[in-house]
Amino acid sequence: MRPTLNGRGFATLLVMLVIAIASVVIVVVQTAAYTEAMTGREALARVRAHWAARAGVEATLASLEFNTQNPEIGDAFTLIGDMADVSEGEFSQSLYRVSHTADGKEILGPADAHAKLNINLMTRAQLLNLPLMSEDVADAILDWIDPDDDTNPLGAEIGFYASLPYPYEPRNGPMRSIEELELVAGVYPDFVRGEDANLNGLLDPEEDDGDASFPPDNADGKLDAGWAAILTASSIDDVMTPSGQARLDLRTASEGDVAGRADLDADQAKIVVDYAAQYEQAQMQDFIRSNLGTLVRRTPGTTQEQARAAGRSALTDEQIARLLDEAMIGTPAETGPRPGKLNLNTAPAEVLQHLFPDDVALADSILFERESRPDGFTSLVDLLAIPSMSRGRLAGVYPLLTVRSNVFTVTCRGRDLRTGLEVEMIATLDRSSLPVVIKDLRVR
Repeated sequence: MRPTLNGRGFATLLVMLVIAIASVVIVVVQTAAYTEAMTGREALARVRAHWAARAGVEATLASLEFNTQNPEIGDAFTLIGDMADVSEGEFSQSLYRVSHTADGKEILGPADAHAKLNINLMTRAQLLNLPLMSEDVADAILDWIDPDDDTNPLGAEIGFYASLPYPYEPRNGPMRSIEELELVAGVYPDFVRGEDANLNGLLDPEEDDGDASFPPDNADGKLDAGWAAILTASSIDDVMTPSGQARLDLRTASEGDVAGRADLDADQAKIVVDYAAQYEQAQMQDFIRSNLGTLVRRTPGTTQEQARAAGRSALTDEQIARLLDEAMIGTPAETGPRPGKLNLNTAPAEVLQHLFPDDVALADSILFERESRPDGFTSLVDLLAIPSMSRGRLAGVYPLLTVRSNVFTVTCRGRDLRTGLEVEMIATLDRSSLPVVIKDLRVR
């Protein structure tokens, strides 16, 4: 006889089947609930870490704006110290930390863009002093930046870029970021970035593990940031004075304003204003290298007697320093933002030596003098304390050097205390005018 399933056995089987289905449903629901809870927990942690990172950026911005409005003119390092003081903090069950890598170690606070050479101001000789640089690449960089379509001997202009499989045009103007260098003919990303593949200015774990992960590195515990350790395109020249006022344009300023702001007498102020307004080739460094008598002789319509009188009214070092601080010739509205100069107080030795590839002794003299000044250089005129520094030589380096920085890069990591999850925020802060602005912001 064939076995048959009686009513009781069928009911038992049915109950077991229902229990099995219910178990599966419960497991699926629990798994989904757990996954959703974990996703929500991670999302909440990311939000906390994100706003912690933003808090670090805002704390740095507030410190930068306060110091810009309330400058400590006699101490070049007050601003750097104040921003370092707010570089760590706690925010809603999370922490933030602002830091950057310099000289092989982590430094609290933002990185000074003016501690690097602005690529838009560099000469061919300075470019050729960079590691891995060749003559053709140096010429191509200069062609990318200059406004014309005339090709340097070994360079590249629009014809080269138009012939590429994916054509594009050169900037023919100042570079806007250091990453833009990678668009120039002959430039490879590893030239620009070195081991710092993400250009965050910090030594990340994957940048210090040899060949275990990208990018390749030598696992020596130090960040080799390639050209990005030396070059920038972010720095901007002064529009405001160290006292927080708009700079005077000597071509249009009144003699009274110039006298008051630069502490000149009436005769000196007239000579300065007339020279800037009437001599077409006038430059600020002329006030360093030339006495007032020489400037009067260059000014159209002046007499020999006026020149002799001017020669008896020389500018003191203090007056020259004030004039350089308070005035300019031309305005950014006419010329556009001017690329930033190198800050004597924050530039490392390696960068100074790249600025003066044919005069390493000058770089060493500047570093030696800087080490003797606890408050740093407060004016370029301070360089006259260097025995080998003449007024003519100082005038020659004036277009390249400054003692005040306007642009800082804030790399801030926010970390959630519960999960350890981190969010990194990189912001570029610009105080060349007020209010301080965030020019660029990246989050990862």
